[in-house]
Amino acid sequence: MVQDKELSPPKPKSNQVNLLWVIKLVVTALVLSYIYRTFRNEQKGIGDIGNVFGEIWSVQNAPVIILMLVLVPVNWALESLKWQKLISRIIPISFRDAMRGTLTGLAVGVAVPAQLGDTLGRVAALRSDRRLEAIGAALISNGIQFYVSVLAGAFGWVYLKDQLDIHGTAVLLVNSILFTIVFLGPALLPFRTQLDNWKPSRKVFVKIKEYLNVIGRYTPAELATGTGYGLLRYLVFLSQFVLALSLFHFQVGVGQLASCVALIFLAKTLIPAINVLGDLGLREFTALVVFAPFKLPPEQIIAATFLIWILNVLGPILVGIFLIWKYKWKKSR
Repeated sequence: MVQDKELSPPKPKSNQVNLLWVIKLVVTALVLSYIYRTFRNEQKGIGDIGNVFGEIWSVQNAPVIILMLVLVPVNWALESLKWQKLISRIIPISFRDAMRGTLTGLAVGVAVPAQLGDTLGRVAALRSDRRLEAIGAALISNGIQFYVSVLAGAFGWVYLKDQLDIHGTAVLLVNSILFTIVFLGPALLPFRTQLDNWKPSRKVFVKIKEYLNVIGRYTPAELATGTGYGLLRYLVFLSQFVLALSLFHFQVGVGQLASCVALIFLAKTLIPAINVLGDLGLREFTALVVFAPFKLPPEQIIAATFLIWILNVLGPILVGIFLIWKYKWKKSR
């Protein structure tokens, strides 16, 4: 049975402790820099943020705002349940530990590009010496959310593509990408079991196989459960975004709003996280393009995306930083 013990260093300032402090400081500095740049760029983008948000703070909008706040923990709870289900194939963990890993991954993901930071954060938060084996579980978790976002985005694309100012080659390219991912994704699932039969000769590939082995061991029921949590989570943050847009009382149907939001999430999913616009900037740019046919006020569209970022990302990131500083070196006995 694997047990964990905190490493009691023989010296007050061991190399491991010093290294951990450096990592924590670097990650925290990068996260705070990201938050600062986001607020600075937002201020430049819509002028006085306070004036724009002042339009929606009213008693009439209170129920919608409260519902959006309630959905924040629901959103991350569903992601944590998905992570708990998938990681249990390797290491059974509590829901509390799953939530800690999810929020830590979110914070580290801001500091490290693409999905690498999220994976590192989740894996590092595990209290086990088998944490590196969890890399495969993290990839599956992110892969499920990726596929759900693409699938929903495909519906939004079909619904709105004729109304968007996108023509010719661009439409053909998007159609090809979506068709490939939507239909090829499930078709490739049976081939994941071939990982068990792979017999690499080089040590580096042997190690990689060890970290990814779990991918081929999930049962269809486990993958279906994980996908169910992914779908529910997607519906939650889709609902939050639609609610945020509804605060400005746009004369646009709910179906069109939902389709526009699905396209915004699709762009964020397909376009690599390493970009000059940044996470929020990419969403805002896409939102302005998607909503352009409806002639809606740009500053209100940007304000809605910023509000979603504040609720769903800023708060959880700050919690994630707190959890990072609580982390200590662990080893098994």
